[in-house]
Amino acid sequence: PKITPDEAKVLVSLDEIQRGVESNIDYNRFVELLKTTKAEIVILKKNDHTNPCFMGAIDKCFASYEIARKAWKKKLEAKDEIRKADMDLTLSFSISFAALNIEKANNCYK
Repeated sequence: PKITPDEAKVLVSLDEIQRGVESNIDYNRFVELLKTTKAEIVILKKNDHTNPCFMGAIDKCFASYEIARKAWKKKLEAKDEIRKADMDLTLSFSISFAALNIEKANNCYK
């Protein structure tokens, strides 16, 4: 099967988030990108003919970004340096896992 335009749109949005975190976007921009991407995923899920491999990877990727969002917020609110370090580790791991799932989503059509 070939990637659909809606699937391609979601991938572009996820790539934009990934490039953003790699180039140090701020938290508010990250949240904006997540909202946009979430809306695109909702539209995609209404399609009855989505690729299960692709959707599984996209769901895992977005869930990782949601964990990253929560960790980032807690890091910003933390007063304790140890807590900040813990949230930084969670953020880093989640972003890395999201990147792996973007790659997996891309490989669903190879």
